[in-house]
Amino acid sequence: MLTPFLLPLLGLVVTFGLGWLAAMRMARLETARGMIDKREGSLVADGAQGVLGFVGGASAFLIGVLMLASVDHFNATSEVANDEAIAYSAAFQNSVALPDPARQIVQRDLVCLMRSVATDSWEAVTKGDLTGDRNSNAWRAKTVSDFGTIALASGGSSDALDAVASEVRDAAKFGQHRLLAGESTLPLAMWALLYLSLLVLTFLMTLMMRSYPLLLALCLGATFIVSAGMISVLVAFAEPFDTDTGVYISPRALESVLITAQESQPGAVWDSCERLSP
Repeated sequence: MLTPFLLPLLGLVVTFGLGWLAAMRMARLETARGMIDKREGSLVADGAQGVLGFVGGASAFLIGVLMLASVDHFNATSEVANDEAIAYSAAFQNSVALPDPARQIVQRDLVCLMRSVATDSWEAVTKGDLTGDRNSNAWRAKTVSDFGTIALASGGSSDALDAVASEVRDAAKFGQHRLLAGESTLPLAMWALLYLSLLVLTFLMTLMMRSYPLLLALCLGATFIVSAGMISVLVAFAEPFDTDTGVYISPRALESVLITAQESQPGAVWDSCERLSP
C-alpha cells in the first residue's frame, strides 16, 4: 500500500534526478562545442550566485508557506474536533435538568450518538468519506425526533430541552466541518511550483559545481535531506485524520466526554447500543 509520503518523496527524487541529468547533459554539450573548459577556474560565474540565491530562497519560501498552511489546517481541524466534543458534553450536562422519563430517553440517545461519532464517524473521515456514516446520521435523526416527541408529550418545549437541542445542532455543525476538513487544502498548483523551483535549483547547483564532485554531492545531499524532511512534515499535517502519517487527530476528546459523563450519570443509559443502520 502506498503511504502518504511515498508519492511526494518520489516526486522529489525525480525532480533532483532530472535537474542533475539536465545540467550534466548541458555541460557535456557545451564542453564538446568548446564553449566552456573541462574545469572552470571559478566555482560560481559572475552574476550566477544571485540567481542561485534567488531560486534557493524561492524554494525555501514555498516550502515554508506550504508547511505553515498545512500546520494551520491541522490546528484548525483539531479545534473543530474539540468544539464538537464540548458541544456534546454541554448537551449531556443540560439533559440532567430534564424530568424522568425524558431524561433517560435523551441521555440514552446522546450516549449512543456520541459512541457512534467516536467510532463510525471517525472511521468515515479517515477514509475520506465526506458524507459521514449512516449509523451516526441515524442516531442523530432519532435524537432530534425524540426531542419533538418529548416536547409534544409535555405540551411544549422546556428550557432544558431547548438547550440540549441547541448543543446537538452545534455538534452536528462541528461534525460536518470535521468531515470536510479531513481533505488536504494544499492546491496542486503550489506543489507544481515547488517542484519546478527545486528542479531549477538542482540544475543550477549541478551546472556550477560539476567540477567539484564532493562539494556538489554535499550540497545536493543537504538540500535533498532538508527538502524531504520539510515536505514530509507538510504531508503529515495536511491530512489530519490519516493514521499512516503518524500525526493524527483521534477522538480522544469525545471519548473523554463519554468517560466523564458515565462517571457523573451512571445507569442503564450506558448499556450497549444497537446499530440503527449498517
